[in-house]
Amino acid sequence: MGTLVISNLGRLITGHPDDVGVLGPPAAFQPPYLRYLQAQSHRTVWFARPGDVLLVPTPVDGAFLSHATALRGFTPDDLDVLVHEPGAGFADRLREAVRRRGVDRAWPYYYDRTAAALIRGLGLPVADFAAQGGAELLNSKVMFRALAAGAGVPVAEGRVPVSRADAEDFVRTLLADGRSAVVKQDFHVGGLGNEIASPAAGLLPIGANRVETCTDEEAVARFVARQWGADDTPGRPPIVVEHYVPDCRSVYAGYRIDESGVSLYGHGEMRMTPVINGLITPGPSAGTAEFARFLRHAERLAGAVRALGHRGQLSVDGVLTPDGDTFLTEINARSGGATHDHCILRTLVGRDDRVLLDRRRCDFPPLGTLLSELHAQGLAFDPVSRTGVVVTVHDGGTGSETGEFAVIAEDLAAAEQAEKEVEALLHGWDGDAAAGSAGRGKGTGTDTDTATGDTA
Repeated sequence: MGTLVISNLGRLITGHPDDVGVLGPPAAFQPPYLRYLQAQSHRTVWFARPGDVLLVPTPVDGAFLSHATALRGFTPDDLDVLVHEPGAGFADRLREAVRRRGVDRAWPYYYDRTAAALIRGLGLPVADFAAQGGAELLNSKVMFRALAAGAGVPVAEGRVPVSRADAEDFVRTLLADGRSAVVKQDFHVGGLGNEIASPAAGLLPIGANRVETCTDEEAVARFVARQWGADDTPGRPPIVVEHYVPDCRSVYAGYRIDESGVSLYGHGEMRMTPVINGLITPGPSAGTAEFARFLRHAERLAGAVRALGHRGQLSVDGVLTPDGDTFLTEINARSGGATHDHCILRTLVGRDDRVLLDRRRCDFPPLGTLLSELHAQGLAFDPVSRTGVVVTVHDGGTGSETGEFAVIAEDLAAAEQAEKEVEALLHGWDGDAAAGSAGRGKGTGTDTDTATGDTA
């Protein structure tokens, strides 16, 4: 298996993660979810190394920054962490940090044209493909289906409808055959833009916001109209309609694409509840014939992406069906929800002999309290055994005290047991006594409300 390379040339700047650019306009999301997205950008702390300049949308909790750097043998003073702000004053501070640290290369979370403009303004090299909107094209689900068709890799039966009537026709065709349909918005992640139409009640919407039972023509028309929107003119944002196969296992593979070729740096399985709420790295399906087929398809598609001119990271998602089939579902030419996990495994473990189990959307006590409890319970990460719990995000800087954690263990059973112990600790935490404040929730967040969906 290859190595995840964050930078080939030492010092770098990680560009401002434009999650809203991936997901759509800010008005489409409630403020709590936008804060959640911004806190997720703090995962980029795990990408950084001494001499880097890190750019984030909201302040990083100082205690979390100390935790994440100490585990890797350096301190927050070895980095510059800047919060993105509009205006010339911020641009001057960023330029000075880049000069002082000797930064010579950029590594943006999402290499869209906004990131390219920022990098160009700093006098750093800009990737030509990204500067022309290439990464944005490769995050399109419509573009994915076209690339997959051209590369000859399997995808779900589906179409990119040219009109609302075309979309209704395909949904009706699937439902009449006793199958379900999923409608996907072109630029959404983590299942946020997906809704399912089912011919019968009782379907669990794994990988989607919701499921709607459609038993007549009027129900199909209402379902499609909600996804299509009021605009039915040519050139409107497209949607994708596909056959939805229930009870699948969602898997991914991460690739590094450079001038020398395509190399696999890691893979795993997504924990869907019903949208993604964590990862298993590597997944339980690794080593099966179905997963081997998935990897072959994923590498073939990664080669097609490389031929287009993309250089950098590529995540390829797919599913393993209950009957042993496999097909690809999307690609993302950017950092994603697994990138920091592989950075943690690379820097803290170093070998492919551990399992990482991560959990998102957790309510935490203050980080000092949490770390003390983890040490007291023998759960904290131990660099000698290369096992234990790592707090991967702690959003204490905004006062929300939420975050994410990962368990690293010798096998999946041990990781699951340790995760249960962390959950018990969080559920048992007395927020009033530990934090000296009232009104806090407790425990880990496993709510399936669509407002708390995750990015992949």
